[in-house]
Amino acid sequence: MSTVWEGTSGNGTTDFYVENATESMYALTTEPPEELSALDKILLISDDQAMMAKRILQPMKYAFTVLAIPLAVLNVVIFSHRGMRCASGTYVIALNVGQLISVVAKTIDEVWAEILGHKYKEFSWCLFSMYVSIYCGLLVAKRGSYVILCLASIERLYAVSRPLHVKNFLLSKRPLLCVLIVYAVSAVWHVYYLSNSKLVMAVIPETGETLCLYPKTDLYLKTKEVNDAIGLAARILLGYASLALQLLMNVLTVWALRRHNLAARHVQSSANEEAKRQQERQLTITLLGASACFLLLSLPQVFFNVFAASFPEFAPRKKYANLYSVVGRCTYNLTVLGCGVDFFCYLGLSSKFRNTLRQLFLGRKHRSDIEESKNQTVASDVSEVESNRF
Repeated sequence: MSTVWEGTSGNGTTDFYVENATESMYALTTEPPEELSALDKILLISDDQAMMAKRILQPMKYAFTVLAIPLAVLNVVIFSHRGMRCASGTYVIALNVGQLISVVAKTIDEVWAEILGHKYKEFSWCLFSMYVSIYCGLLVAKRGSYVILCLASIERLYAVSRPLHVKNFLLSKRPLLCVLIVYAVSAVWHVYYLSNSKLVMAVIPETGETLCLYPKTDLYLKTKEVNDAIGLAARILLGYASLALQLLMNVLTVWALRRHNLAARHVQSSANEEAKRQQERQLTITLLGASACFLLLSLPQVFFNVFAASFPEFAPRKKYANLYSVVGRCTYNLTVLGCGVDFFCYLGLSSKFRNTLRQLFLGRKHRSDIEESKNQTVASDVSEVESNRF
């Protein structure tokens, strides 16, 4: 075990320092907070204001969590229903499962820490936080869900642009395989995080208490540049680039949908073909609405992370620590809310979603749902015949 000693920082909190700390070993905090100038104290958030913001934002986070989790579960249940099974539904299920894992793991992490009080004294909590909450929840599941929604947007764009060939498109033909590949790649890609640090127990000589520390591994120190490059690439490609691509796909889908609607006005079609087009149009608009809400609530945290990475003083225990804390809590609350708000998009934009929800709770089919099922069956047969002509 390593030995640590106790000290008091400038703001009155107790910190723990590793004796003879090197680059490969650090404790919970390793340096006192930076002093603020008189102008900084006037312009920035004070400690009291930051504490007040925490008291407001913390209950909001738990309220959003209590709201988001059952709504995400409902999405999974409804899109797993036989009448809702399709390629886009598979991506919606995978998206919600990834979000559920991320939010539930983070919530258990924080509630457990509140119960423990001094969380770093409990080795089991440190183990859960490092490998379940951060690796499985934040890195693999959350970043993977960004890519999943991006694939759903690409699939919808192809369905609108080339409706006669969409059944042969890989994202439409093998959605489950694509989902498994995305999460598997995300899990393998983020293995670098597991090799960065390891958990060790350190002893405080005065009290004999033990604390969990996160020293850097020898493997990380030997391959620091490569490891950091992989981590940066994961953040950019799986996080930022996938959201940017999703935004681009949504814009192109709106353009393609408008173009398709204008072209359909000049084409004579049967009632069954029109019903099929209407169904695809409604599905596309529904996913566009849900995707837009997801982007709107996710982008603030992306901007926050980019800003924090660009300005070292905008970080914990730095000059702008209180501002960092308040803004970080606000953006995280928005992402939690984003895990459940898509339910209302599906509910408001999709009649098929409403009918399935009604059927699950009432145990019987609505008349409009029966008519829609008949139209889908006939329209599917017509579409199959039309596809074989090309």
